[in-house]
Amino acid sequence: MLRIHLEHHTGTTLEAPLGRWGTAFDADRSATLETRMWKAYYRRQPARLFGWLVFALREQAGASWPTALVASVLLTRAAAGFARATGDYDRYAGDIARAYRRLGLPEYVDAEDVARRELRWWVVRREIGLAAGEAAGDAITRLYASIYEVPESAVAEAGRLRGLAAEVRDRGATDDPDGPKGSGRAYWPEVAWLLRESYRSLKTAVSDPQVGAR
Repeated sequence: MLRIHLEHHTGTTLEAPLGRWGTAFDADRSATLETRMWKAYYRRQPARLFGWLVFALREQAGASWPTALVASVLLTRAAAGFARATGDYDRYAGDIARAYRRLGLPEYVDAEDVARRELRWWVVRREIGLAAGEAAGDAITRLYASIYEVPESAVAEAGRLRGLAAEVRDRGATDDPDGPKGSGRAYWPEVAWLLRESYRSLKTAVSDPQVGAR
């Protein structure tokens, strides 16, 4: 990885990302915010979605209000473009990478790689559909490994649970006679629980000093 390469050639030990960027989040609050974002997205409430995204980015990255607002604009622009697109999805990676940089992602972490992996789990859900849970979980696992520079095995459970949450949401909304804009009482509680367990698992993994950089 870039960090190891720099250490080797400069003789300087760079501080690992563990305990630094993106690891100080509260797991339960992050899960609650993501659940609210998903509800707003599927109920087509863009203003509410944007507001919850700002809160979520502040929670994840400890960002200031102005920084979270700018990053939210970049991510929203990428998501809106992706929603309308039918291919060539990598063109939206630039805005995602810039958002991560705005949020303070360390320079030794490859923001372009993070952005491509973020996009990948969006694409997986679109291409596979209702059965995308496992594949989405694998994509999320690779995303976490890239962000935190930890082995995929350390964050695999967090990825699996978040991917499963997405599948439960998709299947539940498909079966619900009220559709995705309904109350979703039959599936949203399970989605919320899976996201909470996912973020708790992620928090444990990235806070463990025994989990070193790859």
